[in-house]
Amino acid sequence: MPSWQKTGSESIESAAADQRPIVLYFADENDSEFEIYGDDFAELSRAGAMFMKVAYTDDREASPWTEESVVPTSKLLSENPSLAYDIPVGKATVLVCDWYGNEFYRTDTKVRCDKLQAMVEKVADLVEKEISKLQKNVDKAKEYAEKEDTKNVLKYVMKNFDDGKTGWAPIEESIRMYHEVMDELRAQKEEMVQKGDVDGLKEMAKVVKKTDLEKEVDEAMEEAARINVTDPKTGK
Repeated sequence: MPSWQKTGSESIESAAADQRPIVLYFADENDSEFEIYGDDFAELSRAGAMFMKVAYTDDREASPWTEESVVPTSKLLSENPSLAYDIPVGKATVLVCDWYGNEFYRTDTKVRCDKLQAMVEKVADLVEKEISKLQKNVDKAKEYAEKEDTKNVLKYVMKNFDDGKTGWAPIEESIRMYHEVMDELRAQKEEMVQKGDVDGLKEMAKVVKKTDLEKEVDEAMEEAARINVTDPKTGK
């Protein structure tokens, strides 16, 4: 039998340290991992990839307490990986991921070991190509940061969030830049609210569309409008 590891931060850290692709097995209701067995699979789990198993669950409901954000987070470390990876209920599924749990291939338990190994061997090159594309967006964002063009900074860092990949250096750099911009804009938003600067907040709303700040700015405009109302009796 392959050497199955449990999902968790320690397993991911170990895979990432060696840049070792992950074969992620989602069990069906019958827990049919016995379909993946033999010397070839066992050898692949020792030398080629880290095999991880996710126990069967039919829960596909998102937690009502989950905070939504445009910033990607690890699907593999989520509370419900089956939901995060959109695994069909009751269907045993095998994913081939990079060492951070980013999915590249999807198959089933009937896959031959030579095909699975071929997928595993392609992961490193695919990661390198994607990182190169993402780095171009980071470089663009930095150019706009020097010009103090916040709207375009957000445009390019958020492009790197589209596919939900995590762990790679350009993604981590994009997340850092995104949070820095959010912090700066939140501080500006508070000042505008205190001044009742509705027009300034309207301009900010154009910049923060589709960000985590969009709703906050909309609410801030309403608050600033109330502050900006003049009492007809006092003129204040």
